[in-house]
Amino acid sequence: MSEYEVVSYTVEPVEGDDQVCITIHASDGNKWEYGIPFSRSTGRYTFEEIDVLSTDFGEEFADELSEKLDKVMAEVLASE
Repeated sequence: MSEYEVVSYTVEPVEGDDQVCITIHASDGNKWEYGIPFSRSTGRYTFEEIDVLSTDFGEEFADELSEKLDKVMAEVLASE
């Protein structure tokens, strides 16, 4: 059971850096921000906090966020 609900979230590349920013606004008024570094040469990134987000917001949201992150990463790498 999740502790909070997501009100809104964004997943976007950080201009001029090899990093993607995730910002989550929750129903309790809190805001979470994560900077996820990645390798342009391999396309790999690590986002270990996804397990915490699954606990806080539910597995369905964590899956949705992971898919969105993969999509943004693919767009960033394709734009090179």
